Amino acid sequence: MARPQLPAGTIGTIHLRLDVGGRYRARARARDDAGKLHQSCVMGATAEEARKKLVNHFAKKGIAGDIGLVASSTIAEACASWLESTRRRAAMGSITYSTFASYESTARLTLIPRCGAIALEALTVGRCNRIIQSIATEVSLATARRARSVLGLVLGYAVLDDAIPMNPMRYIQRLPRPSKKKTILIPEQVQGIRALMRQWRGIHASGPTPNYQTLLDSMDIMLGTSARIGECLAIRREDVDLTTEPPTVLISGTIVQTREQGTFRKNSPKRARQVRRVALPPSAAQAIRRRVAVAESKGRELLFSTRTGAPLDVNNYERLHRSFVDGNRRALEELGVDVAEYSTHVYRRTVATWVERSAGIGLASRLLGHANEQITRANYVVTDEEVSPRTALILEGYLQK
Repeated sequence: MARPQLPAGTIGTIHLRLDVGGRYRARARARDDAGKLHQSCVMGATAEEARKKLVNHFAKKGIAGDIGLVASSTIAEACASWLESTRRRAAMGSITYSTFASYESTARLTLIPRCGAIALEALTVGRCNRIIQSIATEVSLATARRARSVLGLVLGYAVLDDAIPMNPMRYIQRLPRPSKKKTILIPEQVQGIRALMRQWRGIHASGPTPNYQTLLDSMDIMLGTSARIGECLAIRREDVDLTTEPPTVLISGTIVQTREQGTFRKNSPKRARQVRRVALPPSAAQAIRRRVAVAESKGRELLFSTRTGAPLDVNNYERLHRSFVDGNRRALEELGVDVAEYSTHVYRRTVATWVERSAGIGLASRLLGHANEQITRANYVVTDEEVSPRTALILEGYLQK
């Protein structure tokens, strides 16, 4: 009786044999999705190592065999398989390593501890909804939103692997949007903060303390360009043109940190389409000139860097910013600054609101690098509660007829 033909995309029986030299030989046949038969043999120090090497050898040819996901696979196993696929995409440049690191952190810290043991076949729409809602209630809305996104990607991968017929995350209840933050700075507060930063720098002028000029210069640059903190710290000397009137700066990168690569400059902003050249107001141009002079004197490309010339990490900068806020809390409150919401993102929201009120939402959206005006209005522009008095004159013209 003829041996049955291997189905496409599967690996046949793996034969293991101990060779004379003490190493194990793994041999098997496999058929790819095109129906072509492959036969391979690999060696390993142990039987398990040889088997895994053979399976991985076939996997590189697109033959999943017994390493693919099945209905009884757990969420933890699905996360591991999906993350390995995502890691390969990061290595090929399809996604950034910082994106992969964010996915891995959410899977490891949120999804696997809460639902890692659940089998894929047991994931109904209701169960998925309860998992995400419990995270929103017990942890935070932001964590739940990240968990929803990553679990949806994991289950989408499981659908592609034929482990489950459909992705239940597509049908769960929507999470509420976080309340829009409405804190912006007024010009008088900006002047007051500048004075506090100069004073704070003077108090800590001696000893191996952080350079508080960094806070002042970066604030002026962010307020003059709408750049995020990572984009501000990624500005290089070559991005600056001080020969034009007004001077300009190219926002073309951001500082990111991953476990694989450490802290480095990514050669695009948060989104690649957000590369933009921005004209500088006097305060930002003055700050840029100071940073260029320092960078040139030390032979460095980045305008902001550590004492060793490495990129300045965003987390370290934000730690410095929190130190300033904690040391000047009472003075900031006297200026009317909402200390609870005073982060570097307030600068970007302030810029968006100032420009929108003076020149309209279109220019504000372009300055921030957004794909459409709705993003700017929904997330950045703080709407003035006072409606223009011109409405009274308009209505009066109709009501008195």
